[in-house]
Parts: sequence; structure tokens; C-alpha cells
Amino acid sequence: MVKVYQRKTCQVVEPTEYKAGLLDKLYGTAWGRFLLPVLTRPSLSYLLTLKDYTPCSRKKIAAFVENYQLDLVDYEDAPYSSFAAFFQRKIKPGLRPVCLDNQVLAVADAKLETFTISQNLQLTIKGQIYSLDDLLMDEKLAQLFRGGTALVYRLGVEDLHRYLAAESGRIVQRRKIRGRLHTVRQVAQKRRLIYKENKREYCLLDTDLGPVLQMEVGALLVGRIYNHSQDSLVRGQEKGCFGLGGSTILVLYSADTIRLDQDILTYSDLGIETQIQMGEKIGEKLCLND
Repeated sequence: MVKVYQRKTCQVVEPTEYKAGLLDKLYGTAWGRFLLPVLTRPSLSYLLTLKDYTPCSRKKIAAFVENYQLDLVDYEDAPYSSFAAFFQRKIKPGLRPVCLDNQVLAVADAKLETFTISQNLQLTIKGQIYSLDDLLMDEKLAQLFRGGTALVYRLGVEDLHRYLAAESGRIVQRRKIRGRLHTVRQVAQKRRLIYKENKREYCLLDTDLGPVLQMEVGALLVGRIYNHSQDSLVRGQEKGCFGLGGSTILVLYSADTIRLDQDILTYSDLGIETQIQMGEKIGEKLCLND
């Protein structure tokens, strides 16, 4: 069972997972795994979600809001023209303040875990060993983060699907990688190297902390990644949003540049995610380049 530490209440809970039974069968049975190559194609995800971009999908909003106890007063643009429009809702100004410049900010409303990038450029996420070379598909780039820190933000369907820039800086490299669209939940992470297999795109920033990489990862029924077109990013400003479903953001920091808050480190060591809100403090910066 998935467990999440709620920072606001200091409690560990077992949250409701959207369509958990269906995903268990898809990834945990022989017939489900037989269908995976077809069901994880981006083209099929687009097709299956087309109806959610039409006005007839608005009736789904009320049930979703009730199930996840969302307060629509917190968001802009209501009423929404479709379920997809609701999914890309914006939070009202002032409800997600950005922490101080010398602190590490959370880039999204999400379930956060942190992982150390080993000296041989590997990181272990949910028991799966990833090579950073494979994740980035760039051996030279991976070397920049040897011994560094990987922040993995898993966005549940109930989370706000807009995200911020982790740091300010000029974008010196960007890449889009075609791939599958597996779910990012633990049921899939136990069996697939999803962050290596899934569709993803990233940008490398030249910042005061040195190189910082921010990557958005598509997921089942979430093939759409909408990043704003820009040559540089400003810390705490909106970087983009996802369309429909849950997904993931990875932020990579170089070695000895940040120190994360102890509660996040403690629960990450236990394999428990921490529910955080966009803009909140999750750590401190250790050094700034001149």
C-alpha cells in the first residue's frame, strides 16, 4: 500500500488512488502485461482522452471534486469548459507563495522523494536501479550530476498540474525524448524502468548553483507536456503544465549545492513520499557561485 507523509498534519496516510484496481490488473497479471505495449502508446493515450476535451466531459468534474475534497474557490477560470480544462486549472495568486531565494523550493503540488546520485551515476528509485546516462540519453551531461541529488515529484491526479521553475538561469540545453506512457504509480515502478521508458523532456540550466536540470515525464493518459517557450527561466515562475492524469517531474542538483529538510530525508529513507505544495521550502542552498 502506498504511504504518504502529510507535512501539514505530520501524519502518514494511505491516500485514495485513482483506478487502483484496474492498474493492479494491468501491471500484475499476464493478460495485462500482454496489453501493455499497446496501451502505453502515446497515440492511444491521446485517443482515449479526446472525450475529456469536449463539453460533455464537464459532468465528471463534480464527482472528482467530491472524491478528492477539492475546494474550487482556490482556483481561477471556473466554470470549466471541459474536464481537461479543469485539470489544467490555475491556483489563485497568493495561495502558493514562493519561499526565500536561499531556500530550495518545491516546483509542484506533489508527492516528493529524494535520491542520491551515486559516483557511478546510478540512482535507485522504488527499488529500481537507473543509470543517469540512460535517463538523460547523454553521457557527458550525466557526469555533471555525479554525487548530486535527484528530487522526484510524483503528481497524483488530484494535484495541481502546473509547475514552477526550480531555479533562475539560462537554458543551455534542451531535449525531448519519445517513449511510452506507463503510469508513474508504484504498481508500475516495481516492474518497469518507467522514467527510462516514458516520454520525457528536459532542460539544463546555468544557474548560480551551477548546472540544474529539470525534467517533465509523461505518464499513462498524460502524453501532453506544455512547457512555455523561453530561453531562460526565473525561479518560482510558472514553467508549464501537464494535460490530464498524474505525472512526474525530476529536478537534478550537483553535489554539495543543497541540503534538504530532515523530514523529507527521513521519510525518503523509509520509502515514503512527502506531500508538498508548490513554492514551499523543502531545503536550503549550500553555496552560490560568484
